[in-house]
Amino acid sequence: VVAGDLVAREQRIRTRAGKDHLLQVYVRRGDLEKTEHAMNSLIASIVWDEARFKLPLDLERFMVVGVSDFNMGAMENKGLNIFNTSALLASPATATDADFSRIESIVAHEYFHNWTGNRVTCRDWFQLSLKEGLTVFRDQEFSMDMAGTPSARAVCRIQDVRGLRAMQFPEDSGAMAHPVRPDSYSEINNFYTATVYEKGAEVVRMYQTLVGRQGFEAGMKLYFERHDGQAVTCDDFAQAIADANPGSELSTRLDTFKRWYSQAGTPRVKAHGEHDAVSRTYTLRLSQHTPATPGQGDKQPQVVPIVMGLLDRHGVALPLNANGDTEQVLVLDQAEQTVVFENIDSEPVPSLLRGFSAPVVLDDGLSDAALLVLMRHDSDPFNRWEAGQRLALNRILHALRAGQPLQLSNAFIESMRGVLNHPDLDPAFKELALTLPGEAYIAEQLDVVDPQAIHAAVMAAQQQLASALRDDWAAAFEANQLTGGYTPDPVSSGKRALANVALSMLVLDAQATGDGVWPGKAYQRFKDASNMTDRLGALAALVNTGAELAGPALERFHALFKDDALVVDKWFALQARAPEREGRVFNRVRSLLKHPDFTLKNPNRARSLLASLCMFNPAAFHRADAAGYVFWAEQVLAVDATNPQLASRIARAMDRWAVLAEPYRSAAREAVARVAAKPDLSSDVREIVERALASGS
Repeated sequence: VVAGDLVAREQRIRTRAGKDHLLQVYVRRGDLEKTEHAMNSLIASIVWDEARFKLPLDLERFMVVGVSDFNMGAMENKGLNIFNTSALLASPATATDADFSRIESIVAHEYFHNWTGNRVTCRDWFQLSLKEGLTVFRDQEFSMDMAGTPSARAVCRIQDVRGLRAMQFPEDSGAMAHPVRPDSYSEINNFYTATVYEKGAEVVRMYQTLVGRQGFEAGMKLYFERHDGQAVTCDDFAQAIADANPGSELSTRLDTFKRWYSQAGTPRVKAHGEHDAVSRTYTLRLSQHTPATPGQGDKQPQVVPIVMGLLDRHGVALPLNANGDTEQVLVLDQAEQTVVFENIDSEPVPSLLRGFSAPVVLDDGLSDAALLVLMRHDSDPFNRWEAGQRLALNRILHALRAGQPLQLSNAFIESMRGVLNHPDLDPAFKELALTLPGEAYIAEQLDVVDPQAIHAAVMAAQQQLASALRDDWAAAFEANQLTGGYTPDPVSSGKRALANVALSMLVLDAQATGDGVWPGKAYQRFKDASNMTDRLGALAALVNTGAELAGPALERFHALFKDDALVVDKWFALQARAPEREGRVFNRVRSLLKHPDFTLKNPNRARSLLASLCMFNPAAFHRADAAGYVFWAEQVLAVDATNPQLASRIARAMDRWAVLAEPYRSAAREAVARVAAKPDLSSDVREIVERALASGS
């Protein structure tokens, strides 16, 4: 039950089955005009699910309600989905392109639960990924289908993988590592994790890769025929997909495949190729291992589908078999395997794990020259993006391991210039390709982590790209301006994204040279913007570069939107996530705790400041003076007094304290121990901090 002074947007629809339905979106008075996108997303979800999986809406009346004081994004109660307003309300003036996309995805996710979660539900909590992993996969497929073009679909996939690597990979290697189907839990609120959701979705995606899109749809049909109205297990789902596809790569390896549900950790796959000019063969040797995780020392081989192709040094796709296929799925299910390709005249460049076909870490040992071939010519957009990311990552890691300042090579800079100026690449793809790997992802590649050194390397790389490509950034900014009314379609969103990145780089370069032109242009764009994406993008360009005009722009932004809670959340988050410079961001966050608009009582507001700093700004959080850890302990304990579920989320910022370099490691452990020592700590937070402490013993 949700009670309040609410109003509703209503829409009557007739589905493919010829049945009439009433859809209602309830919100507080004053928010009704921000519900059009949510309603359109709900209608699109209903149409898509009936077309793709033949799953119709089974209720005459379907309701959605938005409330601001809700800990989660949304909940799929049958016939009355409850939403946090941040996942429901949008208008061009108050929501960004990313907000519109997120709302579409979450509305779809909760609607899809009507079948995968409600009509067929979980036998017990340990099967949670049966509904959540499957439904995340379904909302990802929906988003890609809604995007339409192959390039736009690839952008969706890249964004999903970036999220997986940023949130789930660290979980797999940290104190809270657990299987997709855990075998125990201390606090059920801590069960809703990236492993259960996002990694669970990757497991479902591997089903589809192994049996094909049509085979997967046949498996879904059989699953509902067998289990509609029942409470079932992950094994029941696996059996249905396999039984619908006898003789498939899945059905012949089903028991081994189900290790994805029982083994924690991210598998490491190693690939090494050798070309024999005499026999005209290329031998690809594959191996896998999964590092030990808490409670699981010995790991068995997993089933890893590797979608792959081979390119020659000029980027031409090579036939892999007598049929002339240039792409195939290799199934790695042993600790070591060897595959031989025939009629290969010269040393090829392997393109492995296309589309990120399995949630693994790949080490293929490719040279910079080979990565450049993939970045310029691979037919798979994901691997083109991945090649560029690896080129950047290799340079950053080399500088960190050598203990030297980062200096980008001319070859790398020219490769980035080529991406920026490429006439055939979509702006949305360019924006992703030109964005450096995140600091948290870089940290995942290191055995001992110095957050400040990582931050310095990333900042140096950004500064060098800003300077070297100054004229190219300016041309890209001008070329991606839009006229006319706002629409959040993929093409327009991509142009805005690239224009905003270009503007940020131009302001960054201007800060280094003392040029006031581009900061002035950014401030003018901020004032004149007709939509939140452009306004916030211009504001971020000023704030993230430490421009003098950032102060007046922040004041103006707050004055404009002080009565819109969700926009004020953006204002807090932007300041807390800004790149750290000489401790100014951390000090700003501490001062914002006293701002009259800040409160720990509202989950959105608390997350906007505390989670933004502790979980998404490593350089501001991990300080040599330990002030960030003291701040974390204070705020976790303060939030725990009224909202243990939110406190446990913020507490997870310390999951991987044990890999930190000194002096961070000792100070971090002391802060975790301080929280754990509180006698009346909630069970939510106690599980997190005690497991964190155990990971460093």
